[in-house]
Amino acid sequence: MIRLMWVNTQEWFRLKFFQIVLFLAFLFVCFSQLLGSLSFTEQQRLVVDFGLAGIEIALVFIACFFSTHSLAKEIERKTILVLLARPIPRWKILVGYFGSLAILNFIAAVVLAVTLYFFITSPNLMFSINYLLAIAVIYLKSLVIGSIGLLISVIARPMFAFVLSITVWLMSYSIIEVQFFMEKAQIENSKEIFTVLSAIFPQFYKFNWKSYGFLKSLINPSDLGWAFLHSFGWILASMYLASLLFRKKEIV
Repeated sequence: MIRLMWVNTQEWFRLKFFQIVLFLAFLFVCFSQLLGSLSFTEQQRLVVDFGLAGIEIALVFIACFFSTHSLAKEIERKTILVLLARPIPRWKILVGYFGSLAILNFIAAVVLAVTLYFFITSPNLMFSINYLLAIAVIYLKSLVIGSIGLLISVIARPMFAFVLSITVWLMSYSIIEVQFFMEKAQIENSKEIFTVLSAIFPQFYKFNWKSYGFLKSLINPSDLGWAFLHSFGWILASMYLASLLFRKKEIV
């Protein structure tokens, strides 16, 4: 499993998609500095808000692409048959793919986070700690979406799984807006619909901490603990379901 993880990481790292997304995200972070220089009063806010948003978008796109295409690529090239011929449980193959994704996103997160931090002027200790927590939470969100993408890729084609994974990410921030719309439109059973949406989509809107205001404020430990438990719970649940489906999947 570790060898599979290492081989996939090396192969994916050399792909142009990863390099292009990382380069575009780097340019976006640099653009946030240029945008912030146009404002005298909100410079740091613009730099941080745009920079953190760019980091999350980049990590999510990397997670969605590799999680939804890794299994399909191995099946198409028939290399998956070599792995299945060995006495390796199928769930270990999925864990190997997920581990490679985690390594790639960690590399991207470190590069982009260091770049953005370089543009922040005179950060104090609390700001720096909150900044690291914000990056960690963004990284975890990308892994959640990656695990969901891997789950969808077991039963769907790569491009459909990619679009569906992006949709899940967008919905995870939009649930509260959907609830507001249903209440304003006076839709029946809006509370029940909101409960269902909260159950089938991650609740990223509850810990949307990629903002300058969060970095300047004190963190509630219970909110931090809930964010990490919520993320790990979704990762474990998605990987468990993916392993069950992959175990029954016929590969020819």
